[in-house]
Amino acid sequence: MRVYLANCRRQYRAVWCVEMTERLTARAWIDFALRTLAHGGVEALKADVLARKLGISRGSFYWHFSDLATFHGKVIEHWRETTTEAIIADLEHYGSAEERLNALLRRAFGHNAQLEVHMRTWAESNAAAARAVGEVDRRRRAYIERMLVEAGIAPSLAVRRAQLLYWAYLGAALSRSKLAGGHLEGIVSELKRIGLGIPARAAISQRAGRRQRR
Repeated sequence: MRVYLANCRRQYRAVWCVEMTERLTARAWIDFALRTLAHGGVEALKADVLARKLGISRGSFYWHFSDLATFHGKVIEHWRETTTEAIIADLEHYGSAEERLNALLRRAFGHNAQLEVHMRTWAESNAAAARAVGEVDRRRRAYIERMLVEAGIAPSLAVRRAQLLYWAYLGAALSRSKLAGGHLEGIVSELKRIGLGIPARAAISQRAGRRQRR
């Protein structure tokens, strides 16, 4: 893409930019929009702003999308897929509920949550985004509940504990906290103890065992 963008700014602009328009797919626009949303917020999700950042004309945008609302709907759906459904599908490769919960907590608290924050800000003023956020929240909580039940937690307890774990994630996301190293280890261990009802001494023993295996 860099080669095409560079030549779009040179003397053969017309030729290069036509080819770039043909090569820039709808998915490329949507992927770029999500990255832009994570760093610049929803105000940057306009055809002219995105086209300017890409170094191309708006013609490519309107070739793929009839209007901005349609494009925004595609971006919101892609956010739902990449930040929830794809992650759940990946977690299903782990052998046990305990392993899935451990992997989920590490991913949730060890990654940058800028996109999550900006999507929730967008949901305050956009009905489609608000619906998607609500549906994603319910989907994520239900998946956590299912993991806890599979790990042997009573369904009524699983509902409450899933809510606590999810609130912890949202709090960390909104505080822009990205954990690493021993701090991440400690937080994940405590949250697993809350979710699975592991006694404090057992949780400490588990942590020590993991360190020894390393």
